[in-house]
Amino acid sequence: MRIVVAMDSFKGSMTSVEANRVVGRALAGHDVVEVPISDGGEGFLDAWLLTHPDAEIVTQDVVSLDGTLRTTRYGWLEAGRAAVIEVAEASGLTLVDTLDPWRYSSYGTGLQIRHALERGATRITVGLGGSATVDGGKGLLEALGVRFFDEFGHVIGPFPHQLERVVQVDWTGLLPEAGYVEWRIAADVTNPLLGQDGAAAVFGPQKGLAPEEVVCYDELLATYARCFERDLTTRPGAGAAGGIGFALYHLGARYVSGIEEVIRWSNLEKKLRTADWLITGEGRFDAQSLHGKAPYGLARLAHAHGVPTLVFTGQTDVIAVPDAGIRAVFSIISRVMTLAEAMHQAEPLLTDAVSRVMSILDKNA
Repeated sequence: MRIVVAMDSFKGSMTSVEANRVVGRALAGHDVVEVPISDGGEGFLDAWLLTHPDAEIVTQDVVSLDGTLRTTRYGWLEAGRAAVIEVAEASGLTLVDTLDPWRYSSYGTGLQIRHALERGATRITVGLGGSATVDGGKGLLEALGVRFFDEFGHVIGPFPHQLERVVQVDWTGLLPEAGYVEWRIAADVTNPLLGQDGAAAVFGPQKGLAPEEVVCYDELLATYARCFERDLTTRPGAGAAGGIGFALYHLGARYVSGIEEVIRWSNLEKKLRTADWLITGEGRFDAQSLHGKAPYGLARLAHAHGVPTLVFTGQTDVIAVPDAGIRAVFSIISRVMTLAEAMHQAEPLLTDAVSRVMSILDKNA
């Protein structure tokens, strides 16, 4: 059988590329096509690099999150002078052991963008997702020369972000190059900055906000947003990556679907036309996955071409999604174990699960 394998990352365990390779090995004897996948978050850069053979990796040491120096990467394509930057590289959840949204800054991501601008970028795509920050993009803007003042006229630094002190935004120091770039936001969510669907309410808890802090933090973001001349809080994706989307909109960015970008880069639709199955998956596949997450979007595309889908995941409360062509959803967890054990053993668990299912399909082929 011809099988397209397009696994999303299992956060903290396997990247998309690693998960694809695991599944591919379990499908020995079949015609397997591996396609790297990301919806804008973790793995977005790798998906772009693997589908753009002429691109290069630019490494850079940046001060990120809590002021710690980290080595980061971004992608560069000389033809068109295009840069692709993944927020998770410098501002990601996986970079820290302790979550602290009240302190962490997106400054490091801004330094990556600054480097690309100074290199002469004319198009910058920023993959949003997997960030540890909820600083409204303040740190990112500071790295590009924007200054923030408190009520006494003092400049506020990026570490910690101190959003609660901001009363004025000064754009006069913004790098001139920023005005001559095509800015693009790639994300899998369309959440606004504020409110019940905003950055604090939806993403804050996973970044360390206590339930009782959500309302207070949302009000803090609202006060911060009012310091900007234009109200861009309701733009789709303004709340993505802790409000980095909001900051990029003020630079003139436009929103694109991360998964649709990856599908276009990889010519996935063409590969699906001759496939018998699509195998996809992610660390957790639940009701939220049916609202823009990569596996669901891929399944719908495959379904449009009459190709059925199997989903493999660490955790799930979904059995099947017939209207998207998902025949079954399989948890790779085969026995009672802790989350830490499951994450540590993700590769052999995925291998075993795929092997078991495919042995049944082979017998009934």
